[in-house]
Amino acid sequence: MARYRVMRTLLVGLLLATLTACSQDESDTLVFVFQKQKDPAQIRTSAELVASYLSEVLHRKVQIFVPTSYAASVQAIVSKKADIAYVSAIPFLLAKRDAGAELLLAEQRVDSRGMARTDYESVFVVAKDSELHAMEDLVAKASELRMAFTSRTSTSGYVMANWRLVQEGLLVPGQDPREVFASVVFGGNYTLALQEVLEGRADICAVSYYTVEGPAAGRYLKSEQLDRLRILARTPGVPTHLVCVRRDLEDDLKWQIREALLSLSRERPILLE
Repeated sequence: MARYRVMRTLLVGLLLATLTACSQDESDTLVFVFQKQKDPAQIRTSAELVASYLSEVLHRKVQIFVPTSYAASVQAIVSKKADIAYVSAIPFLLAKRDAGAELLLAEQRVDSRGMARTDYESVFVVAKDSELHAMEDLVAKASELRMAFTSRTSTSGYVMANWRLVQEGLLVPGQDPREVFASVVFGGNYTLALQEVLEGRADICAVSYYTVEGPAAGRYLKSEQLDRLRILARTPGVPTHLVCVRRDLEDDLKWQIREALLSLSRERPILLE
């Protein structure tokens, strides 16, 4: 009996030690959400490299999470299942509204004039041989057109595009685009929205300009695919992507994450595009 009590005590002690170690490991782990913009496999590859870099610099495990939708990026922060998120402006504003998410860093993009900016352009894209040549054509033929947006929470792929359609008089504020177009689909990310046009399922799509022109375009489509597309119209003033964090992270940790990401942006900027 004494031997049994000793064994039981040792087993309980071992179990408690194991649970404590697991708890400590979990508390030291940071979860980093990467909002999907292109092929999820490509995003995951870059995200894993970012996580590896941060783990080394911060001396703690960093896990990545690539959600299936933009809304899931927001929910991950709101539900505290994620600590850091790389998202576009609208998801950040939603996370800020619902959970007090804090802006950590804003992305800078170099435009065609070589200027670093924290805003960019939403564009409507059509097939190169499309009969649409101006926004006036889109407005006039909307009832015959199949429209592809990126996501309902995509700043350039829906919000700014929708705003432009209101400015052009095609929509009234709050109106569902399905009421004016022959059909409307949401691709889920930039690449998939563009592929709707490439594969003939849509006549026009709304995305960010850098997916079809400039040095980053090749990360979303192959060059031969890009050659089959053209920009119909541009809407400027879209806020850039950004990195935000949970409000209740320690201030010192927020600073460390910020400095680590700045270092990464200098050493390997391609990973954060």
